[in-house]
Amino acid sequence: MSGPERTPCRSRRETMGKTVTKQARAELTRHLLLDAAAALLNRDGYAATSMVDIAREAGVTKGGLYFHFSSKDEICDEVQSAAVAVLHRHVARARGRRPHLRRLADLSRALMGWLAEDAKVGASFRLAREMGSNDPRFVAFVRAWLGQVRAHIAAAHGAGELSPHVRPDMAALLVVVTCVGLESAAASGTIPAGTDLVSTLSELWRVIEASQPADSAAAEATGA
Repeated sequence: MSGPERTPCRSRRETMGKTVTKQARAELTRHLLLDAAAALLNRDGYAATSMVDIAREAGVTKGGLYFHFSSKDEICDEVQSAAVAVLHRHVARARGRRPHLRRLADLSRALMGWLAEDAKVGASFRLAREMGSNDPRFVAFVRAWLGQVRAHIAAAHGAGELSPHVRPDMAALLVVVTCVGLESAAASGTIPAGTDLVSTLSELWRVIEASQPADSAAAEATGA
């Protein structure tokens, strides 16, 4: 019989059982709470997730939770900050690579992968979808991602990688609408469970790349 499933929360709880300094224990507890909050927010949404639920999921007392976070909204802010850090690390690794359109394609495919594998990114997208119209604090990650999409589109346009018939603002809008639409369709069950969103999004990029100018397509093929 196989052992219990290893989750981020369980792994961190095992670490908590070892001898650590008071500061390290506090840091581990904070990470444990963020992992639990992200998992619940991603799975159940904002309204259905309570502070008690987060403490229970993390295996932390309610007092321990309030020592680190004064409110659910504060935890949501931290979850989104962690998601933005994932985005920034991806962008930093790709910095200096050309062409810019390929970097945008890689970013959008990375997003689809994060939605499936990283609860903090998934929770951030769900918070924006459910709560963004009520309070702008819930769209912090989505705005950071949107800003990067626009930056890649502007750079691609400036480098001549887009067809002259393609407006940069509309190109950015179409990328965003497609990614947000895929996330929403997967979350709502509109498309079959387990659909590979990365592969699905790749179909969009095949269409876009087919519309590139000939000289830009040649650069794309050679990785110039």
